[in-house]
Amino acid sequence: MDNAVLKTSADDLYELVKSREKISIEEAAKLLKMPASTIQALVDFLVEDGIFGIEYKFTTPYIYISHKKVRKVDVKTSFPKKPITKEEFFQKAGKWNISPEKIKDLWKKYIEENLVSIKEYFYIKAHSRNIQKEKIDSLWKQYLTYLQ
Repeated sequence: MDNAVLKTSADDLYELVKSREKISIEEAAKLLKMPASTIQALVDFLVEDGIFGIEYKFTTPYIYISHKKVRKVDVKTSFPKKPITKEEFFQKAGKWNISPEKIKDLWKKYIEENLVSIKEYFYIKAHSRNIQKEKIDSLWKQYLTYLQ
């Protein structure tokens, strides 16, 4: 079996910037034979993740490898995203003229895919209201029947 590694256009861009230290988006697009808009989209993503830095000379953007430390998010302590309520879900799906049977199926799939984060959110909110753990467990069981 071949030990080849699959490289993406982001990898190619990273290697180019690394070899040049600093390069304009336009020049990178020419060298990589890609549209400047594609390079800009990659750069935006990589700047947001702290991998690239960007500076402007007049109106020309130049990219470089960022040496800032990227803050790692601890999944265990980060606050989960607020889940959508059943009412909100059915209301939004209804606006798309989806049949009630299909909405129910989609809701079940949403619950299956997001149950862990929904439970985390529920427990965090309950703890923030100083509810005792035993009571939270009981409320969670009730809430689960509502979700079904």
